[in-house]
Amino acid sequence: MRDAALALDVGATKVAVGAVLRDGTVLSRVEVASSNTSRQNLNDSLAAAINQVLETPDIALVGAGIGSAGPIDHFKGTISPVNIAQWTDFSLVDFVQDVSGIEKVRIVGDASALAFAEFSIGAGIGSTNLLGIVVSTGIGGGTVVGGRLHSGQYGNAGFIGHSIVVIDGDLCACGARGCIEAYCSGTNMAKNFGVATFEEVASAARNADARAKDVIDQGARFLAIGLVNAVALLDLDTIVIGGGVMSADDIYWPVLQSHFENEVKKLKFPGKVALKRATLGKDSGLVGAGLVGFTLREGQG
Repeated sequence: MRDAALALDVGATKVAVGAVLRDGTVLSRVEVASSNTSRQNLNDSLAAAINQVLETPDIALVGAGIGSAGPIDHFKGTISPVNIAQWTDFSLVDFVQDVSGIEKVRIVGDASALAFAEFSIGAGIGSTNLLGIVVSTGIGGGTVVGGRLHSGQYGNAGFIGHSIVVIDGDLCACGARGCIEAYCSGTNMAKNFGVATFEEVASAARNADARAKDVIDQGARFLAIGLVNAVALLDLDTIVIGGGVMSADDIYWPVLQSHFENEVKKLKFPGKVALKRATLGKDSGLVGAGLVGFTLREGQG
């Protein structure tokens, strides 16, 4: 029997459920859609997925970790994802405990899960102060400070997508105006270009569409400004970028790198800050959630 953690990665379009070993190996993986469905259907599908993963042979589950789109409340064990309206104020920790029978369940933000995974076994190995960013349907962030995952008061530390870069700017899904997410998420870059997906924006940019390039440039620049603000606030040594937008990193990554380098050099005090691609792929959040589940056994904060 191998020790494993039940892991959930909750995103705006899908929820991934898996069994994860301490070294980050994903033994089993099931996905359910989290968009365009009712709360009851989503709950039923998630329960079925959890039960399927519980049947993974030759494992002993030591705990469960959840990485969820936010905001979350880790005291109550609830989530209220901006982009999953049917799960507003949903008691996900109680749900997982009831379905799985696992008592020890810890919830963090989805980007916190990515940050912890990349810090532990990915691009952030050797770092001390790290910011992990998910650029996808929305924009999430998670922080490792002093070598430990830093969740903040309610579990939303690093929630960079809803910091303001434009006063009285575009309306964000959260209800505020001028948020980074309103300009920089894949969904909103697509909206600003007038298409359904970021992949269409990237494709147009590859074909030298000037407007598509402008949309990507604006999104990358505003995100770079947010990243540099985080560097100033937390004295970071590493920033790791993951999420669906990075599937078009041939067109997006060089632009983000350029803007980040131009902005960060304006700060006179920080040492070298490494901007890196996430290395754990689409399962980085799931792996991070699993590793968070192991912290319950190992007594880590």
